[in-house]
Amino acid sequence: MRLTPAKCRAEQARQLELSKTDPLLNRRNIAAKAAEAWGAEALRAEEQESESPSWLSKEDAEFAREFADEADEKKGKHAD
Repeated sequence: MRLTPAKCRAEQARQLELSKTDPLLNRRNIAAKAAEAWGAEALRAEEQESESPSWLSKEDAEFAREFADEADEKKGKHAD
């Protein structure tokens, strides 16, 4: 699974918040280091995203989106 920059930034923000609010010093230190690592991973994900060409044409992406929407609808109906 490829990490997206948005996922990395969200996790970085979560870890930063923990580094400020956790009651235990050692967990604050760990969260601060984790936030730093997530920030670095976000940079790598952004770099990878900018370098990789889109492998789906616009039309193919629309078809894929339609199939995904249909699958979600079917999933929702079977959940009842």
